[in-house]
Amino acid sequence: MADKMIVIIRKPPYGTEEAFAGARLALGGLVSGAIDKADVLLIGDGTFNAIESQVPAAIEMPSNEEALENLMDMEGSVFCVIEDLDLRASGAKILDGIKLINRADVRDIMDQYQVVNTF
Repeated sequence: MADKMIVIIRKPPYGTEEAFAGARLALGGLVSGAIDKADVLLIGDGTFNAIESQVPAAIEMPSNEEALENLMDMEGSVFCVIEDLDLRASGAKILDGIKLINRADVRDIMDQYQVVNTF
């Protein structure tokens, strides 16, 4: 049985359900005890999920910010590829606790997990 899972989120927080589902898969894995370690990697347009103070209620969408904060509160890690974030939202304030990584570090991080899910 796998004890480490990483969820790759490549989609923005709004417009599709993928980011919502990915964040909650990681959180649900930890909350249920089904997995010992669950982390998230924000890459590409998924880096928009790292931006602080979004107002999803304005478009009647749920907040991914809350799920990512809850994951980090449970000692899960949220990694964000800095090059992708800079291309999309340079200078944006990101959620406290998010770990900024370089694209070159992605492979080393991925090698630590037995289960990889992509959204």
